[in-house]
Amino acid sequence: MGNKLENTIDEYLELLKDEKPITIRQCIQSLDKIVPYKPNIYDKIVEALLSIDFSGIKQTMHKSILLDILKILVVIREKYSTDEMDSFILKALSGEILDKKSKKYIEELLKSKKI
Repeated sequence: MGNKLENTIDEYLELLKDEKPITIRQCIQSLDKIVPYKPNIYDKIVEALLSIDFSGIKQTMHKSILLDILKILVVIREKYSTDEMDSFILKALSGEILDKKSKKYIEELLKSKKI
């Protein structure tokens, strides 16, 4: 696989701008299989995740997509962190999109990763 992924990651991350929420979710969820093995592209992944425009996504999908994003960010945050990423996580945990159960789940993930 080598550099093949590095050469196509930009195209892949374009799927995060798709009009269909399910495509966006599948793209985010599959990053879970990429992230552990490609720390050299964390910056591109984080930038793409943080720039997802929720205004074009059905409101009923906001919570699911936000949870998907946060799960990936927690994994990345073990080895790579930016102020923007930390701010995004904090805003998500203090915002209105996630319910208490979801917030607690993400907080537990953060604790389990000892971050």
